[in-house]
Amino acid sequence: MYSMLGGSPKSARDDFPLNVKRALAGRAGNRCSVCQKSTSGPGPTKGVARSDGVAAHITAASQGGPRFDTSLSHEERRSAANGIWVCTQHGREIDAAESTYSVELLRSLKKIREESATRELQQRSNQPDQSAVLIEIPYVTTNYKLFEVIERQIYTYPTTAALRDLLRAADQPSKLLDLVPDVIIGTWESHPNVVGILSTLLSNNIDYWQPTPQVLAKLEELCDGAINGNDWTRVASVEPLAFALSAKGRRETHRTLLERLVNDTHWREADAARIRQYYGNTGVEIAAIIRHWNDPFRKGLLRVNDVARLIDLLISSDVLLRRPLINRTLLDLLSEHAKLISECGTPELAHSVKEKLIEAFKSLKHTEHLTSG
Repeated sequence: MYSMLGGSPKSARDDFPLNVKRALAGRAGNRCSVCQKSTSGPGPTKGVARSDGVAAHITAASQGGPRFDTSLSHEERRSAANGIWVCTQHGREIDAAESTYSVELLRSLKKIREESATRELQQRSNQPDQSAVLIEIPYVTTNYKLFEVIERQIYTYPTTAALRDLLRAADQPSKLLDLVPDVIIGTWESHPNVVGILSTLLSNNIDYWQPTPQVLAKLEELCDGAINGNDWTRVASVEPLAFALSAKGRRETHRTLLERLVNDTHWREADAARIRQYYGNTGVEIAAIIRHWNDPFRKGLLRVNDVARLIDLLISSDVLLRRPLINRTLLDLLSEHAKLISECGTPELAHSVKEKLIEAFKSLKHTEHLTSG
């Protein structure tokens, strides 16, 4: 079909009009509905703003796209009800031909973000804003100053995400990361919150971190001490640090921790409790697990780092997990984790995961039976 004005073919895509994009961004509080990062801020020059947000389609804008729904009309497909506001990175992932995001999951993430934006708009906080302290990170040059900045922060995903971005903005990120192990070692017994944040900073910036064998050995000793002593209260420190050690070639500690997280209820429940606080809600946690599974950096057992969290989600009573489509998505993902674990030469751990998979599957079938009944 040709337009009467220019004779050129009309777009086969049902793109969002500008007013819909603005509404989606505003309702999300100008934050990504997947990772919660801000999607707007200062530009490269004074008086200029920069945007890193896009309106992604929940069901595809054109035939052949991911999750395309033939039952929707032209107007329904380009309406706010069919859109979700995300950062450009997650926009690409959602719109990719091989996207693992389901319609149900995207709608849930959208609802969660809009509810969070409503609370953020209404709340009045008496807590001091720590962002003014956090922005000093690129200029930190001493162990004491690093501790002083981190000690004031809350161990949550927005904190560690901001730290990652600020570190990468530093003139010499590697030099800043060289300070981190000393602070972790010095505060291991007294400040677990600081240790957790800094361990996560290492795991998020492996490409910039160049530790010596002596540093790796000392950090490995701390992790092994907590694992062998069955100190599951330290999981928030041990888990990201074991991941960072594995990424630098010290894989045995990470392998042992995964076995403990899968097979020991105390370790798994402690990790689940801290990760819910870390991400803030189940939808963000699920999105993070999917993002991690598709991260090309993660190889071998690093790729299955979330296996215990998948198990916990599938056996939890969270209302979001009562939805069969989300539950089945997580079951399929756990099955893929079990296969990869087996391929990595850890048959006993793979067997344990498969047993948990069977339990979760039976639980899902029971839930579906009750729902249908």
